Amino acid sequence: MKTIVLHKYQIGGLLLIVLAVFVTYLPAFKIQFYDGWWYMMWSATMDVPRFLIQFLDPANITQGYRPVQGIYMYLLYRLFEFDPDGYHLAHNLLHAANAALVFLLVGKLSKRWRLAFIAGLIYGILPNYSLAVFWHAVVDPLSAFFYLLTLLLWTRFLDTKTLRNYWIAFGAFILALFSKEVAVFLPLFLFLVEWWFYGEKPNLRIDLFRYLPFVLTFVPYLWLVYLVQSHGEFVGQFGFKIGPHMLNNLIPYMTILTAPWLVNLPTESNFFVWLVIVVFIYIGTMLYKRSKVLLFLALFAVLNISPLLGFPLDYFNSRYLYLSTISTAVVLAMILEVLWQRLGSRRLVTVAMSGIVACIVFVGSTRVADGAAGLAEYTRQVRVPFRDISLLHPTFPPDSYVYIVYSPLTNYWDFEGLFFSKYRDSVKVNATDLGKPADLRAHSNSFVYYFDSTNKPIELVVDKNISLRTTLTLPTVFEIPIVLEQYEIPTNRLERGKALVAILNWRTNVKIDKDYTVFAHLVDANGKQISQYDSPPGKGQTPTSQWLVNRTLVDAVVVPIPVDAPLGDHYRLELGMYDVESMKNLAIVDARGNLIDDKIVIESFSVVK
Repeated sequence: MKTIVLHKYQIGGLLLIVLAVFVTYLPAFKIQFYDGWWYMMWSATMDVPRFLIQFLDPANITQGYRPVQGIYMYLLYRLFEFDPDGYHLAHNLLHAANAALVFLLVGKLSKRWRLAFIAGLIYGILPNYSLAVFWHAVVDPLSAFFYLLTLLLWTRFLDTKTLRNYWIAFGAFILALFSKEVAVFLPLFLFLVEWWFYGEKPNLRIDLFRYLPFVLTFVPYLWLVYLVQSHGEFVGQFGFKIGPHMLNNLIPYMTILTAPWLVNLPTESNFFVWLVIVVFIYIGTMLYKRSKVLLFLALFAVLNISPLLGFPLDYFNSRYLYLSTISTAVVLAMILEVLWQRLGSRRLVTVAMSGIVACIVFVGSTRVADGAAGLAEYTRQVRVPFRDISLLHPTFPPDSYVYIVYSPLTNYWDFEGLFFSKYRDSVKVNATDLGKPADLRAHSNSFVYYFDSTNKPIELVVDKNISLRTTLTLPTVFEIPIVLEQYEIPTNRLERGKALVAILNWRTNVKIDKDYTVFAHLVDANGKQISQYDSPPGKGQTPTSQWLVNRTLVDAVVVPIPVDAPLGDHYRLELGMYDVESMKNLAIVDARGNLIDDKIVIESFSVVK
């Protein structure tokens, strides 16, 4: 094979692919940041040496060993800071470049440039992986760029057999490997390209020296990956196991690959019937034709998602198919190319086939636009509560602290990023969904936000010093045993129309088999109940049967204060748990197991205007 020399029409096709892909993903510019704020926060607060340590030292990494991604995000922050348009521009350009690389690679290996054009164009506009392009913190477009570049540069080395081109390809491999873990399969595909596409039969002596640097690289790399995953976030949270279940987990990914216009996993059984039919036809054709190309594409599709298959099915996300979808695009292009060849080169056939390709592009672009619109609306809604808070506080005083109670949509990570982007280090953020103790009085100025029935954030200013007492000494032990270790209350001055918020730290010493409900009743001086809150812990998200032994669980109760509540003092809060089936309160016991009470009383509170 000769080194790629593009003619005018090939350059035109390349530019058309890039333009089509870039236009398809223009709606991404409507999407704001969500999740993945830590890259920008680290870039803003760390100097270069500290930032490099953050991404090079395995002890600091909880996901994947991907220092190239860290450097990429650092450069983007230096260019664009907290402007999402800059990050979308970079991602869109990378994605367009990847579609162009598919065009060049398929054209180089097949020497059929019309096929290559269709493959690159279809790949660039398929919607199934679109979240990988929309999401600024996802590494797939970057890692795929170096992955595909390595394959293309390897063909240049095979054409020239020069050391210079060898080491250039090897350098691209290193960048791919330290971008995302799936690059461990690259040496296999480099070998298959040499063997199946270039027709060079395996030679032990030559191959040993040719691929030895790649193999030797795996020694330190796999050790680094092991160090990261030994305390990794995803392995610890989801659990990773190798076994027969991996085949079952492969099915939803293969379903999306055979129906690439889908973004979410289908629930209709006919899609899985479709999968069986497609796989049967594919394998049958591959065996009948003895097609190494189809085998190569199948391996490419499966191996590049195989690291995910050890996780449970709820880890599924179609964005992980960013690389594997190349196989789908090439197969679709091959089908269209075969039809085109068999129908001939008459003008009517050319118009008809071009129309089919145009329809595929239109449908894909429409689906991408729909996905972008939905995500843009989601990111807008995520910002609504922060917008309300920032309008109330154009600035916060130094050493301010914000605690968010059960936000209906915006999670802790988004709140943290949004607050940092506007207020930088002057405001620290915590939230119930983070699961850490509140420590409301550890800062000079603290604010608690809960949400009313319209999901509007309501502010409570934390009093630095309040006088409250409990009828029982904490930690208080229930009969299960469940322990209330600590409570925190922002203020004992309760405004009509607002709420009493109490943050509770629970713990259990044994595994609990049953679910119990937390109650919090506001009672006046005469013992009359004014208001109440009843809910399983975490508003039902953390039932007691799912509690981890000896792990503190942060809960919050929000007791509404009626607008007509009598003004005055000597209100008290009664806390406890009960069995919803028997409606019996859990008893509180002393160190000897003797029953003391069935509730904890905290007093006193005042209702004010």
